[in-house]
Amino acid sequence: MVWLEEVIFDVLGVGRIIQPIEDFPYTCRRISHERLEACEDLWLDDQERVMYLACAGTQSRMAWNPAVGKLDVSGRRLGGSELMALNIDEPGSDGMYGMRGIRPEGYEGATGDGTLDFLGFDVEVVDAETLRFWFVNHRPPVDADKKCLDATKLGANSTIDVFELKRGEGKMVHLKTVSDPTVVKTPNNIAVMPDGSFVATNDHSAKVGFRKELDIYIGGGDVAYCPPSGPCKTATPPKFRFPNGLVRGTDGLIYVPESAGGGIHVMELQGDGTLRKVDFIRIGMPIDNLSVDANGDIWGAALPKALKAIKAAHDPFIHKTPITVWRIEKTPDGYKTFKVLEDRDSKVLAQIGTVQHDAKTGRLFIVGE
Repeated sequence: MVWLEEVIFDVLGVGRIIQPIEDFPYTCRRISHERLEACEDLWLDDQERVMYLACAGTQSRMAWNPAVGKLDVSGRRLGGSELMALNIDEPGSDGMYGMRGIRPEGYEGATGDGTLDFLGFDVEVVDAETLRFWFVNHRPPVDADKKCLDATKLGANSTIDVFELKRGEGKMVHLKTVSDPTVVKTPNNIAVMPDGSFVATNDHSAKVGFRKELDIYIGGGDVAYCPPSGPCKTATPPKFRFPNGLVRGTDGLIYVPESAGGGIHVMELQGDGTLRKVDFIRIGMPIDNLSVDANGDIWGAALPKALKAIKAAHDPFIHKTPITVWRIEKTPDGYKTFKVLEDRDSKVLAQIGTVQHDAKTGRLFIVGE
């Protein structure tokens, strides 16, 4: 009965009162450009005041998005995904914040054309001049001749690809590819540790098949751990219902949200590479991705009406969904949650993936389909 109540009230949002965006003290506007479509994740370089966004293109995401079973390889955007950069304190006369793409170098890719297929990512600050980007890369399956195979039968050929960027430059250089299709099988997002290891959510138990479709009801997703060298391992039991955009908090703990659940699992990495659950933050609605701001607060993009969110994920041009933004603060008395923004009528927030708070100015930057 507890599970059924969670599905009815937390996930489906039956009886939930959702507020209009006018109830909140923000003046919101959209920054519209085809190169800023379907940006699943973003990260703020607070030192340089540059926002980085991993963008795939909405039409492409509607065809190729393994997380929601979209497996039409032929519909991928020509040229693939882009890492975009915005100077957030310099909007410019056109209001586009000096928008520019970061060119990948030294990456061949699954098909040999250097194409990337971004979802979530994390960033490691190596030194004052260097950033290291760790991308979830949903590459298509290919044969020995780099010809695409039937993804509806095989699923994506997902990897974690690492690039290095010198601050201020327009290119990033490929360093390595991490591939472990049996352990990091359906990666959604990634959190990097100080020693170069990482954890990644597998949002489903399998790439394709009937069991995958049951995961959001009975669980099946998990979290994988990959050391700096050597094989990856499964770090948690396969019980999560669509684990999504996890983050590493400033406290060193791992925060794992569920997009078919009602909260955030707080976990501690153990010496053997497993994750031990130490707390649970109940939000009361599904969470997409998390981010951490310069104050150490965690921000979550939430979906108060899951069925509408599913429709919007499949076709955001036609379907819209209400959106909620939460702030989670860790205090000596436990975690405190605050609803910061909500858009009942999808006037500005139509289908979000991640929210990034700029602690310096108080602004919110929100991305999605």
